[in-house]
Amino acid sequence: MKHSLSHNLRSFFRLLAQHRFYTAVCVAGTAVTIAFTMVVVMVYDFRTADIAPETRRDRVLYNYGTQCMRPDGTGLWGYRGLGPTGFRALMDSLPGVDELTWHGGLQKALCSLPASSDRHSVMLRPVAANWFDFFSYRFVAGRPFTRSEYDAGRAAFEQTEDEWRTTRSRNDGVIRRFIVISESLARRLFGGADEAIGREMQLDFEPTRVVGVVSDVSSIFQTAYADVWEPFTLADETNNSPSLSTGGLIGLRYSILHLSPGTRPDHVRAEVERRLRQLNSQGLEYVLKDPRLYTHTEYTFFRDSSIDARLVYVLLLIVLLVVPAVGISGLVHAQMQSRLGEIAIRKAYGASNANIICHLFVESLGTTLIGGLLGYALSCLLLVAGSTWLFGTNGTRLEGIALGGDLLLRPSVFLAVLAACLVFNALSTLLPAWMATRRSIAYTLTGGE
Repeated sequence: MKHSLSHNLRSFFRLLAQHRFYTAVCVAGTAVTIAFTMVVVMVYDFRTADIAPETRRDRVLYNYGTQCMRPDGTGLWGYRGLGPTGFRALMDSLPGVDELTWHGGLQKALCSLPASSDRHSVMLRPVAANWFDFFSYRFVAGRPFTRSEYDAGRAAFEQTEDEWRTTRSRNDGVIRRFIVISESLARRLFGGADEAIGREMQLDFEPTRVVGVVSDVSSIFQTAYADVWEPFTLADETNNSPSLSTGGLIGLRYSILHLSPGTRPDHVRAEVERRLRQLNSQGLEYVLKDPRLYTHTEYTFFRDSSIDARLVYVLLLIVLLVVPAVGISGLVHAQMQSRLGEIAIRKAYGASNANIICHLFVESLGTTLIGGLLGYALSCLLLVAGSTWLFGTNGTRLEGIALGGDLLLRPSVFLAVLAACLVFNALSTLLPAWMATRRSIAYTLTGGE
């Protein structure tokens, strides 16, 4: 068996050497086609599949902005997060929602070591107490902040005797700010993840203490990504300008809802709209309008439009696969013309049409698989080189997008490449081979005269 396999491989490579131009064109055409196809597949997969830390994408709703205005339409605040009053009225204890969390948006901050003038720009996200239970971060050192550490953030804004709200940690030396940071930031500041635990650092010129370090999160993950995560209590939402002006209707809370099994997004949207009408009927100075609730796919692609992202990607894949397949099938058909004599001799020696087609299919399959592997490698290079252009939209950070091996080398995507190769091979080979074997031996040997 090993001898037969070795003989078949040698025969296959001799055949490739005999038809160098045909082989080069088929490999290159397959590679380019698979590369562009897989870029489309990977972009859609990265943005929608349940990948850690966002392992609940298939059953979440995002509230990413609600309008607030006076009943007469004046005093418009635009689309912002909910304040404590609006959040309790619209999002608290929603039927069909088994877990709820929220964050304060992604913002830039400065960090440094104590007594150091070397400052680093980082992306900061204030998060709810259950944030690290809702998402699947991998802690490489330490732990999430505890409930008491989360609540300690409120004490950082207690009134002092002079009635000025200030950071208590400045006055009494007690740290009330506890944070979780990324592994790369821990290495940059402290030399490693373990060395960062329990250490102090300045965050926007305020003393903080690191309690946990998580593996770096790519900015492809629009919601889970950050360099630093701090308790939402440190956002001081009750004294935030929009919250003070609107009676707590809008503020800093961007909600994420995990739906219970069997719950449809439209059911949750309908309940939120009912609560909205009830809230606005209370005669408050301000009213809320249009609480936008998106599924993950809606939130990621074509937000606020009626375009179905899945349909767009399916049509794009069809175009990317079928159009080149038609072109290369023509090349395969032309190449078959040059091998009609070989096919006729095989038939004369008793080879069946099925045997000949199978032999030609296996030859083309080898060429296609080589092109497919090269195309997959090319697609990875395209994604890495063009990551900012491909992923830098809808709130994703426009620089420093990192695609690690855990994103690129995924078994499901690799199997999709192999499936695409087989489809491409079948489209470009079987029909020309079938047409070639349908001709009679006499017709073939006389050249059709």
